[in-house]
Amino acid sequence: MFLIALLLGALTLFYIWLKWNYSYWKRNNVPGPEPRFFVGNLGSALNLSEHLGVVTADWYNNFPNEPYIGYFKMLQPAILLRDPDLIKDVEITNFNSFRNNDASISKRFDPLSATNPFFNEDDEWREGRKTISPMFSQSKLKGVLPVMNEVGADLVKFIKSHPVDTDFNAKDVSTRFTTENVIKSTFSIEPKCFENGEQNEFLTAGKQIFEPSFLAGLKFLAIPFLPKWAFELIPVSFVPPAMDKWFRSLVRTNKNSRSTDFQSNDLFQTLLQIQEKHKLDEIFLAGHTLSLFFDGTETSATALSYALYELGRNPQCQEKLYEEIVRITAKYNGKITYEGLHEMIYLEGVILEASRIHPPAMVLGKVCNQHYKLPKTSKQTKSVTIAPGTVVNISILGLHMDPKYYPDPEKFIPERFNEEEQRNRHKGTFLTFGEGPRICLGMRFAMLQLKIALAYITLNFHIKVSPRHKPIVIDPQTILSYPKDGILLQFDSR
Repeated sequence: MFLIALLLGALTLFYIWLKWNYSYWKRNNVPGPEPRFFVGNLGSALNLSEHLGVVTADWYNNFPNEPYIGYFKMLQPAILLRDPDLIKDVEITNFNSFRNNDASISKRFDPLSATNPFFNEDDEWREGRKTISPMFSQSKLKGVLPVMNEVGADLVKFIKSHPVDTDFNAKDVSTRFTTENVIKSTFSIEPKCFENGEQNEFLTAGKQIFEPSFLAGLKFLAIPFLPKWAFELIPVSFVPPAMDKWFRSLVRTNKNSRSTDFQSNDLFQTLLQIQEKHKLDEIFLAGHTLSLFFDGTETSATALSYALYELGRNPQCQEKLYEEIVRITAKYNGKITYEGLHEMIYLEGVILEASRIHPPAMVLGKVCNQHYKLPKTSKQTKSVTIAPGTVVNISILGLHMDPKYYPDPEKFIPERFNEEEQRNRHKGTFLTFGEGPRICLGMRFAMLQLKIALAYITLNFHIKVSPRHKPIVIDPQTILSYPKDGILLQFDSR
């Protein structure tokens, strides 16, 4: 009887504490969604019925006049920023207070993924970024452009090899292109991603990580939701062990095949030079090569899928893009050159506008690492100070679709990203690549390969949305904004 009374007393005290804990934001006059016991405000994300990016966008839209809102990451109070000035302060001005991303990977269980700059923290991130940045210099990217042109031509051949009126899944076509391009630009080997028939090992590798599934959804949820210490106890790995072994073997074989007088402009050669200069180990080499493979294939393929979709939905934009590409390539003897791509302002606008409407990553999470005073709102008598360890989220999707910053946000208008429009728009309202010191390191590479793919496709085909395409619903079982039913397109030869 005593034990039952003790248990009831403990449960009562826990219930009282829980009620008190969940009143934290109300006590501080910070508005936000009403939490539910244990799951806080993340119930639909935790049971994989709704994507976290969609959940946070809903919060963003439900509190249109607030600079920030309070929510609960299960039991932990957290913040969602809405005000661009505040976002700029967190991302740029007061970067040192928010220098780490809300994501952890165990070096013990997943050493290759742990080298990815996205997961690095503090000085490790700073030194790692400085070390690896030469890989994405202008001269290095110009060096791999001939390879990208070859891949662009192969993409056209692949599409033309199919019968007229074939329904292509845009994600499949895009992933074949980005995987072929990244592997060829990195290793100078032929991955043969455009060949039908036997399963391709490089395409399979990407699917093992990113293809939506219940287990993949749980794995992606673990990265932002599990505390850092848990990763040293629970064997949660981003990369399956078999794939870790396969990729290390790929890197080792490619390295050993290169003689001392081997000359190449590929990205792996640059990594080898960086490794030798800084006396870095094999984990560095394999880890950063893996990071390039995943960051360069999946995110870019998602962005390319949506750009093709929007061009298919907007034939007038497609024709304007075609005219720009024809006009500028004519200046360079009909060739697609690095300089010519740089001059294609409308092409860049197409990519950025598509990623505004459909950001591949829909939410950005940061962690506060020193006390930070939030601006006082009209409903507060005193400002709120958040403590170190507090998670601060930004809804990229919410910002990108806010009519305050983008009138008629559902409309595809590439001109939003001309020089004048960008100059007049707040810096904190477009975050496809992030912002500030932790802006995407591979942004230049990503933009270059996206431009190549779109230029080759637009020059050779009319893009149409298939009559069998279904409305886009984001799959909650993956980390990026992956359409549940895909994007079905058709390509008619010009």
